[in-house]
Amino acid sequence: MSTSPDNVVERGTDTANDIEILVVEDSATQARQLAQLLETVGYRVRIASDGRAGLEAARQRPPTLIVTDINMPRMDGFEMCKAIKQDPHVRDVPVILLTSLSSLYDVIKGLDCGADNFIRKPFEADYLLGRIRFILANRALRSNERVQLGMKINLGGQTHFITAERQQIFDLLISTYEEAIHMTEQLRAQQERIAHSYQSLEGLYRVAEAINPVLSEQDVAERALDRVLDLPGVTGATIRLHDHDGRPTFAVARDGTGAVMAPCTCAMPAGPQPAAVMRSTCRGFPSLRVPLSTGTRSRGMMCLTVGDGPLAEDDRQVLETVGSQIAVAVERAHLYGNMERLVDERTAALESERALLAAVVNLSGALVCVVDGDGSIRLFNPACEQTSGWRAEEVLGRPFRDLFRRADNAPVEFNASPAGTVPVQQTGEWVARDGSVRSVIWSSTMLPRADGSVQYVVTAGMDVTELRRAEESLRYLSNFDRETGLPNDVLLRDRVRQMQARVIDGKPLLGYMLLRLTRLQVIRASVGVEAEQALLRQAASRLGELQDADLTVARTGERTFTLAALRANEAEMATLARLVLERMDQAFVHDDEDVHLDPCIGIALFPNDADDYDGLTQDAEAALQRALASKDERYAFYRPELNDGVYERFRFENALRRALERDELIVYYQPQASLATGQLIGFEALLRWQHPELGLIPPGRFIGLAEETGMVLPIGERVLRLACEQSMAWQREGLRAVPVSVNLSARQFSERIVDTVAKTLAETGLEPKLLELELTESASMEDPQKTVDILCKLKEMGVRLAIDDFGTGYSNLNYLKRFPVDRLKLDQSFVRDLTSDPDDLAIARAVIAMGHGLRLDVIAEGVETEGQLALLAQHGCDEVQGYLFGRPAAPDDCGRMLREEKALALDKLQPQPYHRTLLYVDDEVNLLAAIRRAMRQSGYRVLVASSAREAFEILATTEVGVIVCDQRMRGMSGTEFLARVKQMYPLAVRMVLSGYTDLQSVTDAVNRGAIFKFLTKPWIDTELDEAVREAFAEFEAKRLHGNP
Repeated sequence: MSTSPDNVVERGTDTANDIEILVVEDSATQARQLAQLLETVGYRVRIASDGRAGLEAARQRPPTLIVTDINMPRMDGFEMCKAIKQDPHVRDVPVILLTSLSSLYDVIKGLDCGADNFIRKPFEADYLLGRIRFILANRALRSNERVQLGMKINLGGQTHFITAERQQIFDLLISTYEEAIHMTEQLRAQQERIAHSYQSLEGLYRVAEAINPVLSEQDVAERALDRVLDLPGVTGATIRLHDHDGRPTFAVARDGTGAVMAPCTCAMPAGPQPAAVMRSTCRGFPSLRVPLSTGTRSRGMMCLTVGDGPLAEDDRQVLETVGSQIAVAVERAHLYGNMERLVDERTAALESERALLAAVVNLSGALVCVVDGDGSIRLFNPACEQTSGWRAEEVLGRPFRDLFRRADNAPVEFNASPAGTVPVQQTGEWVARDGSVRSVIWSSTMLPRADGSVQYVVTAGMDVTELRRAEESLRYLSNFDRETGLPNDVLLRDRVRQMQARVIDGKPLLGYMLLRLTRLQVIRASVGVEAEQALLRQAASRLGELQDADLTVARTGERTFTLAALRANEAEMATLARLVLERMDQAFVHDDEDVHLDPCIGIALFPNDADDYDGLTQDAEAALQRALASKDERYAFYRPELNDGVYERFRFENALRRALERDELIVYYQPQASLATGQLIGFEALLRWQHPELGLIPPGRFIGLAEETGMVLPIGERVLRLACEQSMAWQREGLRAVPVSVNLSARQFSERIVDTVAKTLAETGLEPKLLELELTESASMEDPQKTVDILCKLKEMGVRLAIDDFGTGYSNLNYLKRFPVDRLKLDQSFVRDLTSDPDDLAIARAVIAMGHGLRLDVIAEGVETEGQLALLAQHGCDEVQGYLFGRPAAPDDCGRMLREEKALALDKLQPQPYHRTLLYVDDEVNLLAAIRRAMRQSGYRVLVASSAREAFEILATTEVGVIVCDQRMRGMSGTEFLARVKQMYPLAVRMVLSGYTDLQSVTDAVNRGAIFKFLTKPWIDTELDEAVREAFAEFEAKRLHGNP
């Protein structure tokens, strides 16, 4: 590119074509664009910036053709063209005028100035190039036909005379005609666009008309889709809605015929700004994605299948408007739906609440009675009927006070609180219709009329008669020895504490005596458990006669009694010891034989020897051992020299401290199982000491020492951390996450435990719900209010809580119900003899019922036999733990349990079809086989047991209709066995088959076992068969009616 003197820019290309075109354009940009267009087809191009520069350039070197703009400074295109046509040197150069003017005056003026052609801006490149080629091709012809013509034109009242060559006029007319055609085509295109816009606007109106009255989001989408298909060019559409959180709610799609098809999976791009209409491809076809947006909130997307052409701005605006209308209609339908749903929900809630209230009133165990302002009964639910003995139809409309009275004959008053306030609670004893006394807790609320008068008094109550009895039973069994009726260790501890409070400045002395009957062990081994128990009861009776305000007697061991007494001095204490020995030295009688029990006594004094209960027990035990070792003394006071083992204790304490430092304390884990599914549901962390010389030491040998020395705190924290870390380790192995239980000692249970647990959970990363903390019943009751506060803080963290060894301590049930615990653990001492001891079964049943009454799960520990498992399942126990499911194991073994999905077999716990089942119990093995042969043809299922314990296991797992047992068996007599069976399985029919027919045996069997038949050995098969047949008939009759 080079610049010539007169503002002319010359451009060219190295082609063989000699055609040179002069472009005259005052807009540099338009000039460059036109030059580039001409150069692309091979023309050489020069550029002039205005008419004067163009005229000078043409005169200096005439071009082949001139293309000029009209509106330019200094000299416009008309003037330049006229000047060129008047110059004989360049008059033959064709001139094309480019103009945005389109009136007839412009055409006339172009002809007047001699232009060869004019093209209207904006021009089409192909059209311009075509006109240039046409003009150039006819240039020679034009030179041969230069005939001056003239035209007189009358325009707007003025006459114009135009002189031009014939070909020039012809070309201008052709150009004008083509331009007219071009403008006609543009007009037609414009009309089509208007028609298209009208169709689009009509479609927009139809969409708005269709969706305005719609009241559901789904209908909005479906109706909008029907109308959107009427938009021009749309051959298919999908509307996809989502909620305010972006979750899909509904999608619908149809093709161009209106047929339903599967919605596409297209989506709008995510971003903070509302999306605009965008082109895309859907199912292989061109498509438009239209956002459904209200401007501030997106409600979905519409995907339209359309043609391949460009998207006009008008169409884009129409589609955006359609999308906005649909979104607004969806939002409106959503709001209406919410309102309608809210009305429906509230209506349904009212109906549901009414139905629920009726169900609660009629089906719940709560007593509900409504009394009007006059005191007449208006509502009396089934629970009231059951407790009072009155039917609803008998009491409705009658005065409440005429039908019901308190057991203490106090006046019946309804201390009702106004509605909306906390109801007033009343507890009292009420007389039922049959005269029985029921314990009921009432809460009353007054419903007033608008004028303030009483319309109704709603009274809800709970019959807690059975709960009170269960509480009393549990309280008794938790504080008294079952066999002797004397206080047990728990109650004795409390009484000793009360006695200690009465000792001031060492006056009087509190004596703590351990009395051991050494011969009982020999008697049990030689005569049996029954004899031992009988002699224990006799001993307890004699000791009980000594009790007064200053002396308490308790049974604290298998063959040990404890006496706590207040006396003035040691001499009086020694006198009491001799009195006790004198009574115990008197012969006891069993089976008409005199028996001596060889008593020994160890005595510890408060405050001389020890300051607390445990210290007194330890010192009294040491004194008792001294008395047992002495040949002369049968009672002994505690002496300091008996502490010869202090050095050994010191060494053991040091070893325990080193064990903590050397990581010798390890944790084993015992699995727990659900009785509902059999699935492994958790582990209990159990501490062990891996002593380098003594091997694995159980906690019972060192926890007491740890408690005394305070080492239990760091040990407890270590166990807690190891358990949490191990749980996380199992999870990192990809194993199922299950809770792990950790026991807390009494010394650990303080405000500090909250921070310790929180820190451990944070550092190990364990979820709080996977940690369960177990607190013993006794520890929780030392300061109940403090326990409530600490447990609530732990519960707020999400930690699970359990009461351990439940039933062995003294529980204040008023506080227990406030503890935010999740589980009760039934102590293994009640599980051990569960299958054979009616008292243990009663305690277990009471604990389970109480736990469920407090909405707690109950887990039994120490489950070792299938019989124990079956009885616990029958009485509703939720979970078990014990050797039957798994012993405490190392972490790797526990991980294997989780990996292998270890489960408890529950198939034997499923109800089995009834089958006549006979159980024969005899310790003579040959008779077991004989009874099987005798019953072979009877069709009965015959089970045999060689001991009472084996028989109890069978009874726990099998429905037995008839029990036949021998009278004289080792370990437990037939009468004792049947007496227990009567309490535990009252429906079973019991018979004795004995070779000893003395009157005493028969009397014992009848009185203690409530037997159905007494048969003698050797039996006669027909008599035995007839007796068994009658026994089964008796059992099935009782089974049918449910009466023992």
